[in-house]
Amino acid sequence: MPFFSLKKTCLIFFVLALVFLSIRTSFSQEPTPDLKTIIVTGSGLVSQNNVAKARENAISESLITAVGIVMSDLAPSDALVSNFQSANEILYTHTDNFINDYRVLAETKYENRYRVLVQAKISTSKVKQQLMETGILTIENKKPKVLLLLAEQNIGDIQPHYWWDIQTPEKENKAETILTGILTRKGFVVKGHPNTTTLFETKDLILNTPEPDQNTIIKLAKLVQADIAIVGRSSAEQSSNTMGGDSHSFKGTLMARAIYISNEGEIGKTVQTANTVNTDKVSGGLDAISQAASLAGEDLAVQLTSSYSKKETEQSSIKIVLEGTRNLSNFVKFRKALSSLNNVGEIRSSEMKSNETTLTVEYRDNINTLAESLMLQSFDSFGINISNVSPGQLNIVLIPTEKTGGAGTPAGNFKADTTQE
Repeated sequence: MPFFSLKKTCLIFFVLALVFLSIRTSFSQEPTPDLKTIIVTGSGLVSQNNVAKARENAISESLITAVGIVMSDLAPSDALVSNFQSANEILYTHTDNFINDYRVLAETKYENRYRVLVQAKISTSKVKQQLMETGILTIENKKPKVLLLLAEQNIGDIQPHYWWDIQTPEKENKAETILTGILTRKGFVVKGHPNTTTLFETKDLILNTPEPDQNTIIKLAKLVQADIAIVGRSSAEQSSNTMGGDSHSFKGTLMARAIYISNEGEIGKTVQTANTVNTDKVSGGLDAISQAASLAGEDLAVQLTSSYSKKETEQSSIKIVLEGTRNLSNFVKFRKALSSLNNVGEIRSSEMKSNETTLTVEYRDNINTLAESLMLQSFDSFGINISNVSPGQLNIVLIPTEKTGGAGTPAGNFKADTTQE
């Protein structure tokens, strides 16, 4: 009879566990949107009557299972299968990093197994971040980065003022302020201006004109790693219309064109005008410029969203065969550095072996440029040896610092294939 009772108790326990598992996402209210409450079971083998150790192993197994459930909710199953080794390492070596809190709801010993029912609160953002850093979860496409080069001349200004004029103090530019707000809301990243020191030190720039040449535009954009440069001019003028002797009408105009830095081609253009009425010339002019800029910003945002998306699809795929990825930390650092480079788009892990990972990188420039950019990166725990640069493929070895002869120094060089365009 005692045996039957114990068996019945275990059966009830597992039935309850299955019920809890089936409703794990709605069992309790989430304290924050980031935390997901999971209820799971775990078991541990009782060896040499060490029940405490078996209980510890059972809890550990349940927590790993809980993290695995969140991981499977965030990443497609095919991505987890193709990156099983990396996913397995995340699951077993980083479990504690993802757990905000847990408690044992029930526990029992049956024969040589110790079983627990555990409620765990898992940080979905931390799991997602780890999946993204290792390439299991695809990182969202980068937002296009924009540099504004707009000269502005309001009523009363002797000549246009513009931020790249290093001879005069920078003055507030109303049109740039309006465009910055609109483009940011539309999903673009508006870059800040290079500082005066950087402009002084940069060669071959013509900075004393409100209409910079193509070479200056491209170089200024590359200084801040912008994908697009919007170049143009805003101005205001007083018309002959008056009302009551004090009120005057003002016309604001903004003309601008957008240049895609990668191929230096034009991908957008706008000319907008607006009229305002004001008793003050300066305020009236600024209001007219603001309204013209607002129309221009909306117009350019539509054009650029369409054009940039098409340009992104034209980027080429480069295969990077990366050796030395057994050290997950070094691999993550390399991916972060790679993703931060200009013209790098989506990065995918297409194949993973014990110490080698193949990455597919969407890149909008020459493969030699990518290799050179990687050689300029500095890492604290390893160096890189680019052993091969061929059309469409880089072979790179991550070499621990102790083998490179110095921290933060690239481990080798590469020979560029000058036959490539």
